[in-house]
Amino acid sequence: MTRQTHPLDALLGIRYEELSAKRVITSLVLSPRIHGPAGAVHGGVLAALVESAVSAGGALNADEGRSAVCAETQMHHMRPVVSGTLHACAVPVHCGFTQQLWSAEVFDERNRLVSCATVQLLNVPDHGGPVQESVPGPVE
Repeated sequence: MTRQTHPLDALLGIRYEELSAKRVITSLVLSPRIHGPAGAVHGGVLAALVESAVSAGGALNADEGRSAVCAETQMHHMRPVVSGTLHACAVPVHCGFTQQLWSAEVFDERNRLVSCATVQLLNVPDHGGPVQESVPGPVE
């Protein structure tokens, strides 16, 4: 599987495990370089993991000539995580002409809920953006 990626995905190491208009699963191997001051993964990294998944799915649901851009993200963090691999699963709740609403959950390696989110996307005319070359999907 290949997809166009945003530079932030590469910077953080976000991987796409599954990518469709109905479900997107991303993963992220944790390292101290993305920890916050308290020693756990920074909440902004969790938000980026979720928004990457939702944005990828939103792009697949936007009409031709339109892009899906994030308008609002509401995150709830349940537990801190220090190491391991996180997995985010995002699914659409509503996909209309002007907006989309997505639900996403982040789980740790033990399948414990780390964070959950709702993300509103706006479908806007496509003007291009900071997209890089295609990147490979999961490494076997």
